[in-house]
Amino acid sequence: MKLGTNDSAIQGPNGSPVSKEDYKKNMQTIISELLRKYPGCKVIVHHPIWYSANTYNSSKYLKEGLDRLETYIPEIDGMISEYKISDPNRVFKGDTRAFKYFKKHHLKLLKPEKGQQGTFYLHPNEEGTVVLGKFWAKALEKRML
Repeated sequence: MKLGTNDSAIQGPNGSPVSKEDYKKNMQTIISELLRKYPGCKVIVHHPIWYSANTYNSSKYLKEGLDRLETYIPEIDGMISEYKISDPNRVFKGDTRAFKYFKKHHLKLLKPEKGQQGTFYLHPNEEGTVVLGKFWAKALEKRML
């Protein structure tokens, strides 16, 4: 399962914006249901990746959305710590490095897209998809051993 950054938007996707508290609750609802339905499963939650502060396509993100996205990261980490107690060895932290990496290398790894506030960077390009896949694979491999 892959969840994106839509919750952080100022407006646009249904239900946005989502507070950090509701983001955590929503994640817990999904994860707890997976754990209940599939007793042998393990869940690995990656941190989101960076997007530019002028991101504004059909949905409005901008700096406010990016700032909100960054508040989700401690919520993810705290939630994983809680699952370590309630459901040991079932919910793990995945990749935590791609956010900073994509921020630094966005011109090379994210698609330049025309938006209502100029060219923005949100979605990985072909090379970025490979790089992100490697970040995720490394995190998954670490948790599967």
